[in-house]
Amino acid sequence: MKALSSLAAGLALASIGTAALAAGALVVNPAHSVAQAGDIVVVDIRGSGFTDNVVGGGFDLGFNAAVLSLTSVVVDNLEWELVSSPGTIDNAAGTLTAVWFNAFASPLPTGNFPIARLTFSALAPGFSGLNLAANASFPFVSDTVELITVSFGSGDVDVSAVPELPAWASLGLGLALLPWLRRRLAVA
Repeated sequence: MKALSSLAAGLALASIGTAALAAGALVVNPAHSVAQAGDIVVVDIRGSGFTDNVVGGGFDLGFNAAVLSLTSVVVDNLEWELVSSPGTIDNAAGTLTAVWFNAFASPLPTGNFPIARLTFSALAPGFSGLNLAANASFPFVSDTVELITVSFGSGDVDVSAVPELPAWASLGLGLALLPWLRRRLAVA
């Protein structure tokens, strides 16, 4: 019985060691976006540096709900053709939860690959991080049924105010008066 227990412990340790070898990262592309209030901001979530073939996985995302509103999530169905879910958007809380995706057809994704495209509406001036996180219900798994260690990246969106019409009008008037001012100074 003790030998069986030692064998089980050894197999468990071996599987943990194997899982640690499979790795990759989720990244936000572009990592930094600049927009004005009222603009549409599009970012891609991509897999980067995956060492094994990926069968599927999932992620969550947090953002500043006072600055951005998430309007759509589209999982890349060319890469993830088996089944996927765009997750649940909660714009009041600034969260996207349980985006998941799976592939079955060869070749399975490995290395760098697309996962999903997120479209935001810039609501108001401010700064919003885009913070990716693991989803416990949908871990990344390789084609050898091993857990893949994934690092979850982040990005950000900097939203500025739209210049008001009086500011533009003042600038235009100032530029229009420059030739008149030059002539006046040249005469004096």
